[in-house]
Amino acid sequence: MRGVPRPDLREDLFAAADRILARDGAAGLTSRAVTDEAGCAKGILHNHFDGLDGFLADYAADRVQRALAQLSGLPERAGHGDIVGNLTDAAVTLFDSGAMPTAALISARPALAARIGTAVAADSALSTGERIFADYLAAEQRAGRMRADQDAHTLAFALVGSIHHLFFTSQGAELDRARVRRIVRTLLHL
Repeated sequence: MRGVPRPDLREDLFAAADRILARDGAAGLTSRAVTDEAGCAKGILHNHFDGLDGFLADYAADRVQRALAQLSGLPERAGHGDIVGNLTDAAVTLFDSGAMPTAALISARPALAARIGTAVAADSALSTGERIFADYLAAEQRAGRMRADQDAHTLAFALVGSIHHLFFTSQGAELDRARVRRIVRTLLHL
């Protein structure tokens, strides 16, 4: 589809980056790999973004914001369903959403961290994800479904940290949902 206007070019390129990250890891994200995967002209990243680094910064910002949007409804699930199940689902969403591959991208390309941080306010985004988990846990406490003496913020921090660890040690494998469930159950003493 070279030479043909593509209204969804940005998302097509981001989806191509998702596939490359899943298949080849952060080292596979080159300009040529992304444009080949998306089926577009080689210079497209330089025409529509500030080169590869500009593309990767925008990609990371998009994926982190997508993850936060997917997690944002978690606190409203308090009082409904199984607590461990709700948290497991949210953790898997975080893992699968692109936020974790973005973290891998930052660790593989440290020079890109400042650009990504500027594009997404990375510290704020990480804190927001942790806060969403903490808000859910606090809502479950108010609903009487969790012990009131548990520290929701520390539990959220431990859960998000555990998910990060699982991602970085998974070496591209699919997240072990049963293991996440065991971690959640252990952290919450349920």
